[in-house]
Amino acid sequence: MTEAIKTIEIQERKKANSKKSIIMLIVGIIIIVMIVAFLIFTIFVSPRGGDWYAVFLTNGRSYFGHVIKQSSQTLVLKDVYYLQVQQVSAEEREEVQPQISLVNVSDEIHQPESELQISRQQILFIQKLKSDSQVVLSIEQQPKK
Repeated sequence: MTEAIKTIEIQERKKANSKKSIIMLIVGIIIIVMIVAFLIFTIFVSPRGGDWYAVFLTNGRSYFGHVIKQSSQTLVLKDVYYLQVQQVSAEEREEVQPQISLVNVSDEIHQPESELQISRQQILFIQKLKSDSQVVLSIEQQPKK
């Protein structure tokens, strides 16, 4: 009789262990599916380029680029440009005419990557630019790097 009870207890333990193993397997599969879904969304679905934005800072500077990452603390722009104003006078008697050009940050003397991380505390406002904006058209006419 005791042998029969021991056999039944062993079988019940195996069933319990089998159930635990199945539950752990299902939880593992769910976690893997969630990780894969997150990576697919991050790589293929989330906006990486496409829309151009103007970011206006508290110090008066403006930057143009693609918003690739945002958090409560920072905003990250890629393919970053800014306006450069040069005062040019054709003749001494005439008025000084400002000449405005768009400069890629990677063209600066220290040649940084064209990505800029901006503190949210320094941002006044952000605007999405239309595809026919003069800024966007000028940027898209520049040679790709």
